Amino acid sequence: MKWLWPGWLLCALTAGLFVYMNAVQGSDFSKLLGGLKTPDAMCLTGYDLSGARGLFDRLVEDLSVAKAESRSSASELYVAIHASSDLLFPPLMALSLAFLGFAALHSRGAHSEMPRLVRIGLGLVWALAFVYLVSDFIENAVADAMFGPDALKAGLNEQLVFVLQVLTASKFLTLFTAFGIIAMLWVWRLKSRVQAASLPTKQ
Repeated sequence: MKWLWPGWLLCALTAGLFVYMNAVQGSDFSKLLGGLKTPDAMCLTGYDLSGARGLFDRLVEDLSVAKAESRSSASELYVAIHASSDLLFPPLMALSLAFLGFAALHSRGAHSEMPRLVRIGLGLVWALAFVYLVSDFIENAVADAMFGPDALKAGLNEQLVFVLQVLTASKFLTLFTAFGIIAMLWVWRLKSRVQAASLPTKQ
């Protein structure tokens, strides 16, 4: 297991970046808008049409205030997040998912065989990691097109509201499903090692 340490370091970096994005950057965004969350943080549901309108109006108001106060607006902060930390997070998370699935099957024991269902589970984790990566990147691009500083001047693009909801739901569903499968793979690994340890040793 020692040679797997780069993967565990990757997972730690991903977790740290996630905490920073939510506890620091997401919090800064919410404070400017009276507690409203970024679309990225709206787990599964995303913003419906009325919610998107409310967010858009608050962003427009904050943009005017930001110009008067000579500070960055919430809209600019949101786009900056996508161009920095949230540019790194999706690939880091996708790689972490792929690693966690692989690590669950590594060193499973000399006496245990890998069932076909387990191999399928690992393949699903890798596929879901890729779907998550694509969904997150496209979600960021659509959100910028709806709530970026330039978009605020043109008005809310209501046709993109449902698209953003679907992308947000896809991102979270793929994440939850992948973690669920990974949990089952680790349970299988634990059972496999226990069974291997209980087998009589050859004299």
